[in-house]
Amino acid sequence: MFQCFDAQASGYKQPSESIAEFVNVYDVPDALVSPKGRWMALLDNKDAAQFGAVQNQHLLGIDFIPASSMHADIPRYLGLTFKHIDTGAVIRPSAIPEGNILHPSWSANGRYLAFVLETEQAAHLWVYDIKQKKTRILSQFPLNGFTMNKPFEWLADSSGLIANFQVNKRFTTSPRQTQNSKQQPLVVSASANLNRVTGSEFGPVQQDEFKAFALGQLYKVPLQGRANAIGEPAYFSDFSASPDATNLLVAMIDIAQLPNMNNAALTRQKYSVWQIWGMRGVPLYEVYRPQETLNIADVLSKPFSQSIIKRVFQWRADKGATLVWAESSDGDDSESLYSISAPFKRAPRLYAETEGRVSHILWGDSQLAILAMREDADTLSYHAFSPLTPDRKRVKLSLFNDLPHDSTRELIFTKNDMGVDVLKVAGGRYLFLKGSNRENGGDIPYLSRFDTRGNLFTSIWQSSAPYFEQVVDVISDDGMRFVTQKQSKNNPANYFSRNLTFDTVEQLTKNSHPYPSMQNISKEQMSFNVGGRVIEGDFYLPNSFNPSNGRIPVLVWLNAQQPQSDRKMKSPFLFTEFNAFDGAAFVHDGYAVLNINNLDLLSQQVHGEALTAHLRDSAQTIVSTLVAQGIADKDKIAIGGHGLAATNVVKLLAETDLFVTGIARSGTYNLTLTPFFFGEREHSLWSSQSQYVDNSVVFQANEVTASLLLIHGYQDREKGSYPVQSERLFSAMNDLGKSVRLVVLPQSGHLYSEQDEVLHMLYEQSQWLKLHFEPLPEVEVSDSIPQLLRFELPAPQKTVTYPSPWG
Repeated sequence: MFQCFDAQASGYKQPSESIAEFVNVYDVPDALVSPKGRWMALLDNKDAAQFGAVQNQHLLGIDFIPASSMHADIPRYLGLTFKHIDTGAVIRPSAIPEGNILHPSWSANGRYLAFVLETEQAAHLWVYDIKQKKTRILSQFPLNGFTMNKPFEWLADSSGLIANFQVNKRFTTSPRQTQNSKQQPLVVSASANLNRVTGSEFGPVQQDEFKAFALGQLYKVPLQGRANAIGEPAYFSDFSASPDATNLLVAMIDIAQLPNMNNAALTRQKYSVWQIWGMRGVPLYEVYRPQETLNIADVLSKPFSQSIIKRVFQWRADKGATLVWAESSDGDDSESLYSISAPFKRAPRLYAETEGRVSHILWGDSQLAILAMREDADTLSYHAFSPLTPDRKRVKLSLFNDLPHDSTRELIFTKNDMGVDVLKVAGGRYLFLKGSNRENGGDIPYLSRFDTRGNLFTSIWQSSAPYFEQVVDVISDDGMRFVTQKQSKNNPANYFSRNLTFDTVEQLTKNSHPYPSMQNISKEQMSFNVGGRVIEGDFYLPNSFNPSNGRIPVLVWLNAQQPQSDRKMKSPFLFTEFNAFDGAAFVHDGYAVLNINNLDLLSQQVHGEALTAHLRDSAQTIVSTLVAQGIADKDKIAIGGHGLAATNVVKLLAETDLFVTGIARSGTYNLTLTPFFFGEREHSLWSSQSQYVDNSVVFQANEVTASLLLIHGYQDREKGSYPVQSERLFSAMNDLGKSVRLVVLPQSGHLYSEQDEVLHMLYEQSQWLKLHFEPLPEVEVSDSIPQLLRFELPAPQKTVTYPSPWG
């Protein structure tokens, strides 16, 4: 029988205080240490989201947000705080409008922090003066970050910045319209296009769109004074100022070659023309124009000339304005390095000969630089040389050759006297590296020094139990003073300053525990062998559990994500993170909770009977183990999941009788409503109807004997999980006389973000589990359904006695 409690209750409900804690997001601010090592910018990325929920757009492999033209995959921050490393003083900037903070970047003198402020309408360039404690916008022009990851760059002398601004501001967000009380017709149309462009093609419409977004205007933006345009608008793909801030290297896309463009060509800048400009935009020297960009007359005039390829354009970090690049003839296996210096009147000169293909150059000081050579597609070799005598014998370095599997190693950089990013070098020969070594399945962070002459590593410091501590940045020239991020199993991450010379440690931040009620909760790793495959999970036991008092209810929660990458940091000393979206919160209601992390999900690769057998065998093994260990009451085991894991929940309720109830959030239950789930053409619904039907759990609704709580975000637009999925499954189970409840969260999408709705979700789940795990409470019974859900039920009978379906 259908049973619904509090169906007509209005407003959002809240769970208990200990469960409500789980809406707190564990977030450690990112730290950006200033070049002088005096200040640390703390960047809060908690809940940083795109304003206005603007959908990303894709053009030639660029994933960007049309309203701001910024790339979608770069970190976004919502808060900014400054911490003085020596004194502990804290500055919280004011007057920063609401928006996302992108690309925070210190000036070389450590006085200013520049950043992009992204709003619903555009992205603008801002700067904070830490000496005057003032924030201000540097230009009212919107930035253009479409063709480049970062749309601005500091001048090395800290006097200002070079930025790329938009020319075509076509895309603006219109103010939100208040909904008219009078109903309006909704009209949506689609038209067949005989000349349809496939996703892999770059047709005329996409080309015009690319031109509109890519056109930019470079400006020199001084900290004092008015911004000045540099040259004319162009389709810039890269730019870089010389160390003396007098010249500019620019790369411009030859727009005539746009019909030939593809993702790889854009990434490799195959059709970019490279020139050196003065700061007013006057071209001083054309470094390279690819053969493809020459007109037919130029090509025919030199029919027997061998094409020259130039790559890896870099300013020398130890010179005012000297450009270096790699050059080779088409088909050569090796390259030569050439250079040209201001005023760029003389012909380029040979800088050094190389064997093989150059990847890049890492500049250090006047005595040491590193040439990175491409050995193959995945391997680089590193060679130390002197920038003053580059043709002398180079030393091949074992910087990364002996790196063990699952270990990391990263070079540390600083700024030189000119304000340019360079390798941190001591004594003309020593480099500094930070990283982690994986031992016995856990990562141990470290800091080490590398002697480029002797190819020898020397350990400076490493993390020790019971803490997990990583180096953030090295402050002193000798590597003995540095900033770390430190955490333990029960203590959230905080930043510390270490001085090995005086053996002192100072705590810089004091982040409180986000889940105080979980500090004494027992947690352990569990694994289950299912047909030779290991299923892993986190197991939580309430403090009240005592085996002598008998068994307790268990909630098995299936997480939607696939197993984490092996490169994710692993350590028994990492702080335990929680969230509101798995089952851990309900340990506070007295239940044992098992969060399963790597159960297969429905996909193009795994489906049908193979998936069903895997789920059935896994569930049987998990339940049998928990019962055999004397923990689980076999009649009080529930299962829950979100997304495709919710699909697994309904599948298991239909295929087994192991669970008394299920919780399924935002799942996909009827694949015929998502006709391209398994792919295009030959794998679509119209080509493989049986596959879609066989994998749709709605067709097994009649086999579900346990009760089911369905929750869905009404704004869900995820492929395959529109709210109609839960509505139709609810309708089917209701008509079949099953015990089912549907909760629709009106403001939420696939991932619930509104705090009041997340709290209500926790409340609904808590009440649902109590209904099954505890003596049946006095509950108001109603046959009515909120009008919003649009379901019609039979007329309620005057007197109906509902037998308990749970015994």
